[in-house]
Amino acid sequence: MFGMGAAALSAQIAGTWKWAPIGNAMAVGPAKGDYSWWGNPEAEVTGARACQFDDEFVFNADGSFQNVMQNETFLEGWQGSNGCGAPVAPHDGKTPATWSYDAAAGTLKLMGKGAHLGLAKVYNGGELADPANAPDSIVYEVSMDGNSMKCEIMIGGGAYWKFELVKVMPELNPVGYWQMRPVSTSLAVGPSKGNYAWWSVPAAEITAARKCMYDDYFVFNQDGSFTMDFQDETFREGWMGATDCGAPVAPFDGKGSYTYTANKDAATIALNGKGAFLGLPKVYNGGEINDVANAKDTIVYEAAITDDTMYVDIMIGGGAYWHFELVRVPEPSMGVATTNAASGVVLYPNPASDVLNVVVPGKTIEAVRVLNLQGSILAEVNAASQMAVAVPTTALADGTYLVQVQTSNGILTRRFVKN
Repeated sequence: MFGMGAAALSAQIAGTWKWAPIGNAMAVGPAKGDYSWWGNPEAEVTGARACQFDDEFVFNADGSFQNVMQNETFLEGWQGSNGCGAPVAPHDGKTPATWSYDAAAGTLKLMGKGAHLGLAKVYNGGELADPANAPDSIVYEVSMDGNSMKCEIMIGGGAYWKFELVKVMPELNPVGYWQMRPVSTSLAVGPSKGNYAWWSVPAAEITAARKCMYDDYFVFNQDGSFTMDFQDETFREGWMGATDCGAPVAPFDGKGSYTYTANKDAATIALNGKGAFLGLPKVYNGGEINDVANAKDTIVYEAAITDDTMYVDIMIGGGAYWHFELVRVPEPSMGVATTNAASGVVLYPNPASDVLNVVVPGKTIEAVRVLNLQGSILAEVNAASQMAVAVPTTALADGTYLVQVQTSNGILTRRFVKN
């Protein structure tokens, strides 16, 4: 769905957005950038249009889109009323809709009759006078700054509407074990955030020259501590004394004492402790070091987590950005009755012969899937909100597998052995 650089921006878009609670959050004028004709008064945010400023625009990670209006929104004369009232079809959020983002064009397209951002009446080339004439799709020009989105759309004669939205930030919870995601976008750099055209890791290096890097562990512990495990070797660059797989170089060797803080409102993860890093050790806020003696005490990364993938961005100067992608992985240790300290998944017996029992204390399980190490689904059990699930394993060949547990709070992954 998204090409190079767009994955990070799609992760930035995915989620729930609301109107920015400010005056002129919705405004119209004779040209793009000139919204002098009209803008909502600030008093209406909590007054006449309060029923509109709590509307939600939901971009789901699977590409679906929803308008959520909490049973009422602000209606206009063309909808039969002026003021707060029940949403009028097809602008009531009940029609299935999807979204797509074009990074090159900087546009966001909604597909589905009645799906809209901002005001329901506004479409490409004009304003509706009758709900029955709602178009099947609308394309908005969008720009983002952190967790703010500006949507602009031409309505004819060069005139434009502008809508300003803010993201409702979910919890940013990195607790768990992470490794570099084995895709070419996992290490990339370019002239701006979202544009990583300068360089990305060649696919061949992931399983060859940089293989020793892609098995490194970055561990966010529940108590706020952070650890790095390089299993005796990682990929080194020239500024570290060699360009090869070899013993980690201090202070980037994981032997320090590190902590982290995750700020959901700023969408950032800060690592504290000299030598702590995500992605590449040379990258810091504002540049790249060329001497291990210049390691930073703190690095702050822009971060978004979608399912079990973490998208990380960091500006290195002049607007240029490095981009890293990590994937949440099972805790590497196993036992007879094993618990993933990060996710709380309990598996027993492990190794399993005929049946693997799966429990997630304090959570209900919706489904359990068994995958091979390449990610292919081999078996699935629909759990219907049970507290524990027994997964038949007799048909599996002996070996190591992944079990993916879907709960009401998300997806957790764990490793087990069949023998």
